[in-house]
Amino acid sequence: MFKILLGIVLLFVVALIGFFVFLGPPTDPALLKSADFTYPDNGASACSTSTLTGKAGATDDIETNVGATYNVRTPANYNKQYAHPLIVVYAPAGTSASKSERHVHLTQEATQAGFIIAYANKLRMSLKAIEKLSTIPKSVQEKWCIDPSQIYFTGHSDGGTITNALTFLPDSKTKPTAIAPSAAGMDKESLKQYACPTPLPVMVFHNKDDSHFKDFGQQAADWWANCNQCSNEKSEPDQFGCQTYQSCPDASKTFYCEGPGSHSVWPNKNTTLINFFLNHDHIAQ
Repeated sequence: MFKILLGIVLLFVVALIGFFVFLGPPTDPALLKSADFTYPDNGASACSTSTLTGKAGATDDIETNVGATYNVRTPANYNKQYAHPLIVVYAPAGTSASKSERHVHLTQEATQAGFIIAYANKLRMSLKAIEKLSTIPKSVQEKWCIDPSQIYFTGHSDGGTITNALTFLPDSKTKPTAIAPSAAGMDKESLKQYACPTPLPVMVFHNKDDSHFKDFGQQAADWWANCNQCSNEKSEPDQFGCQTYQSCPDASKTFYCEGPGSHSVWPNKNTTLINFFLNHDHIAQ
């Protein structure tokens, strides 16, 4: 266990240095605003509204019962009777929830698609920190109307590593429906220390010019494909740079998406990511 923890901490230090080398262009403020969602007109109530205190739009600095903090963005016209899918975004090393939101700029597109999205604040990497961060999905469900069968994790760099870890570590409080880690610092040597979790849909993102974690994304995708009972054969990249592993079961389709950019650059495939979370159960192989 000590070797595992030491490896995670060393990856955190490398990611922290690499992340702050990059200073990207300012984010369009419109991408950080919640959008309206076109709710289905069925009139059914999916949640007990008397127990839900979460508000529409932006809510910041929420704390779980063990001290993890996060920000929430809902559709601007949030309906607390409708069960929403949830995306939890785990932050890169040394990055606040608000900076992480600017970095991935998922808010407008995700809320327009009906998601509630939670941006986790950074915690210094440790197994204890990962345990704390695993309490965020349950905390969100206690305040907003969430569909427990549609909980999704993503994150960049350190956040990608946390996304992976929360999925395969047995003590994680909430297991995701599907994950999309980006620029994660876990290669085949680190991943082979862990037992495969229950198969689930996975879309791995990694940039071609990532010199900090060179080829880690491909190695991680291969590990997930093996865990997900896919073959090691992949399709040719599509127009978004995504390859599909072949012969995966319907419940555990697996993809590897690669594009230009250094380690710190978010892959900027937000439509691909959101469509994966929305349609993972019926994406053609």
